[in-house]
Amino acid sequence: MLYGKDTKIKKKIITGLSIALVLVVNFNFALADETSDKLAASQQKLAELNKQITAYQQQIAANQSKASTLKTEIAIYGEQIASTELSIQVEQTQIDNKNIQIGQLQTIIDQKTQEVAENKKILGQLIVELNKYDDQYALKTTIGSSNLSEFFDQIQYTQNLQAQIYELVQKIKTLKKQLEDQQHTLQIQVQQLQELQKQLVITQNSLTSIKNQKQQLLNQTQGQEKNFQKLLASSKQQQVDLQKEVEDLDNQVKAKLGNKTIKASKGVLAWPIDGILTQGYGNTGFTALGYNFHNGIDIAAPAGSPIYSAADGDVTYTDLSDQSFGNWVAVKSTITTPSGPENIFTVYGHMQRFKVAVGQHLSQGDLIGYEGNTGNTTRKLYGPERGYHLHFGVYDADGFGVSAGKYTNLYGAYNVPFGYTYNPLNFLPKQ
Repeated sequence: MLYGKDTKIKKKIITGLSIALVLVVNFNFALADETSDKLAASQQKLAELNKQITAYQQQIAANQSKASTLKTEIAIYGEQIASTELSIQVEQTQIDNKNIQIGQLQTIIDQKTQEVAENKKILGQLIVELNKYDDQYALKTTIGSSNLSEFFDQIQYTQNLQAQIYELVQKIKTLKKQLEDQQHTLQIQVQQLQELQKQLVITQNSLTSIKNQKQQLLNQTQGQEKNFQKLLASSKQQQVDLQKEVEDLDNQVKAKLGNKTIKASKGVLAWPIDGILTQGYGNTGFTALGYNFHNGIDIAAPAGSPIYSAADGDVTYTDLSDQSFGNWVAVKSTITTPSGPENIFTVYGHMQRFKVAVGQHLSQGDLIGYEGNTGNTTRKLYGPERGYHLHFGVYDADGFGVSAGKYTNLYGAYNVPFGYTYNPLNFLPKQ
């Protein structure tokens, strides 16, 4: 009889739908818990490493305020080396974490892919079975139903079945969308991993450079304090001349513009580097360095630390040199203030190198370059190591310009950014 076959087909279809509609993700929850534990332990390790790095940076800043001696300089070298070695540990831990996250995400993607394939297979089988059922039902209708109730029951069953199959199709679509999103996330994670790997190489190179500089200082001074003091004296006039050039250019703009101000809210700019403030803006009284007025702020971090754009904007100037601001970048931005939009320039100086080009648009937080000690940093006065920091300046767009260096016959070609400056701390969030 057809009735027995009909019941078997119904059971087969219902069983298939039950399997498909559950859509169970066979995720290994033990593995997920193990991964979470590893990441949590790594976060604790990172927090401790960063705490140690901050302590070293603070010690470096404290030593910089002391009288310059060979002993102090060697101590600074040692602290910077230790800080940079810790940075390498941080970056390696971040790489390990990223690999764990990528592995976990790849497992989920593989399972989602398998789940989609299995459900599509079940869907195909159900459609085949439904066609068989429809053929059987058509034959029964031709022969004649046993009663009217059975006839309507068959219609209702077919309608319910079609609705459930539609639901299965929609769930497969949802799974595929989730899969696409996770694949996109995986691409981002891989890109972040590649950036971390590049950063690790840069930091390792910086560590080698610092060690070489320390050895060079020892070779130059032969370990003698009197030789070190001679080096300081010979570099002092160079420091004074180059800094005075910057002050004179800034003062010319101030004389033309008079007193200006921007009423910006704190936090309109983001900190461009993760470090500690070592020198503020304005009258510093740091006459030993050849100047009284500091037209930006200095932020110190382990050598080679990444530097990011403080705001959305366009790269308008760049310069590569080992004088004045060294390797520097200027970005023009429009910021929101209570009185309306204002145009400013942010300048990033003394970089080891930069990764941007004139005309490039940046979003806040985009990578600009890496911390260094190029240009007229305190290394000219105290030795190569002492000057690792970012000089960060905020300028009014009105009057901002770039001048060719006046001492090119002595130091080679270089350019100097100048203008009407503001205290960057008025624009940055509290640390």
